[in-house]
Amino acid sequence: MLSDQQILDLARRAATGEREALGKLAGALRPLICRWALVMTGDPNDAEDVAQHVLMRMMESMETFDGRSRVTTWAYRITRNASLDHQRRTKRDRLLAEKAEWLARAEPPQLDDPLDDIEMKRTMRLIRTLLGELPMRQREVFDLVDLQGLDPKEAAELLEMNPNTVRVHLLRARRRMRREMLAQGFAYGNKEE
Repeated sequence: MLSDQQILDLARRAATGEREALGKLAGALRPLICRWALVMTGDPNDAEDVAQHVLMRMMESMETFDGRSRVTTWAYRITRNASLDHQRRTKRDRLLAEKAEWLARAEPPQLDDPLDDIEMKRTMRLIRTLLGELPMRQREVFDLVDLQGLDPKEAAELLEMNPNTVRVHLLRARRRMRREMLAQGFAYGNKEE
């Protein structure tokens, strides 16, 4: 491993656009960044993805490094933030996949009237289809609040969002779902007896 002074010298040269110094700096920091990312993510594949992202980000922003802190401190901060972002994305993707699987398996409630049962199944199929067409944030909020029954504040905590932002996404999702269902010929509360 290079000394702090050698790394700082490489960083200064890299900041001026010297490609050789940039390559040496990346080579010197890569094992350290990979180790940090592995500690933070717990998965070698995720750690490799994070390390790649960190190195690219460092190389793109090398000219902003002002030398007030050690290069390794700067690299650690970037690695930590990238690891946390990666974990959030992974968790969100996993939750979304689980929700989609649950929705696909969910059975509509059984109704006494066979015609009502057919209409309920048709409605559930349409909701599943339309849910997949919503933007991801709206889909998450709609699912958590309207399908799973969470309070908007609970959904905001789960998604690490401002409660007002959750309400806006929920409103937009509901409007779009309603508009699409009406376009498909579904009438709410206008069932003829």
